[in-house]
Amino acid sequence: LKGEREVSYKGRDESAKNWRGLVMALPQSDAERVKVQQLREKVEADFKESPMSAEHRTFLTDITYTRYLRARGQNVDKAYAMLCTSLKWREKEAPASLVCAACMRNKRSHTMRCIGRDKLGRPVFYSHFTGVENRVPEENAHHLIWMLENCFADEPDTPQQYVWVVDFVGFGRQDLNPAIGKKSLQVFSDQYPERLGKALILDSPMVFSGLWRILSAFIDAHTHTKVEFVSMRSRKPAFDALMDAELVERLEAEISDARNPQKLKEKNWWTTAEEPCPSLKHAQLAQC
Repeated sequence: LKGEREVSYKGRDESAKNWRGLVMALPQSDAERVKVQQLREKVEADFKESPMSAEHRTFLTDITYTRYLRARGQNVDKAYAMLCTSLKWREKEAPASLVCAACMRNKRSHTMRCIGRDKLGRPVFYSHFTGVENRVPEENAHHLIWMLENCFADEPDTPQQYVWVVDFVGFGRQDLNPAIGKKSLQVFSDQYPERLGKALILDSPMVFSGLWRILSAFIDAHTHTKVEFVSMRSRKPAFDALMDAELVERLEAEISDARNPQKLKEKNWWTTAEEPCPSLKHAQLAQC
C-alpha cells in the first residue's frame, strides 16, 4: 500500500513539473502588489498583541491576499473585512485538517473527485448525481472543503483555480433541496473566493431551472460569468476548449460510467481519481 501511494504521488509530482510555467499562479500588476502589501499590513496589525497561529501563517500568503482583493474589487477595506471573517471561520472549523466523515464511512457517499488538469494546469473536478449515497448538506460541504484544501495546499506556485464539470445525470426531486446548494455556495463564495475558474453545467433538466433561480441570488455577477450551461450535444467544443484530448477522453469515460446502471452498482468513484478521497488517503496513512 505504501508503494502504491508513493507511485501515485510520484506521478502527481512529475505532472506538477509540467504545470509549473504554464501560467503564473496569480499574475499581479504593480498597483495590485501595493494593495496586497496594504492588506497584509492591516491583517498583521491585528496580531501585534497575540502571536499568529501556524495555520494562519500558512494560509496568509500573497496568493490569499490577492484572491480576497479580487473578490472585493481591489477594495482593501472590504477585502480585509472578508479575510477577517475567513480567519475566524478557519480558527473555528480547522478546514486544513477536516476530513469528510461521510466518505470515511462509505467511499460512495460523494462523487465529486479530481480527474486531471486542464490546459492551464487547473485541477478539473467531475461530479454527478447518479450513485450519490449521501445528501446531507453539512457533510456535502465538508467534502467540498476537503477537496479545495487538498488540491491547492501543496502547490502554491501552480494555477490557483479549478474547473468543475457538474453532470446533472440522475438529478431528481431528492436533489431539489436548496439547503444543499446554499451551503455549498456559502463555502465557495465566503471562504474560497476566486477559486472557481470555470463551471460547466452539463445536461441540466428543466426541473433544475427553479432551483437555479433561487441559488442565483447567492452568486455574484463575476462568478456568473464563469458558469456555462452545456448540453450533451454541445459538450465537445466546451470540453476541447478547456482540456487536452487525453483528459477529454477520460471525462467522456466518466460520463459514460455515470449513465451505466451496472457501473453505478459496483464502481468506486475514487479508484482512478487523480486525487484520493478522504477515506482512501487516511486509510493509507493509517496503515503505513
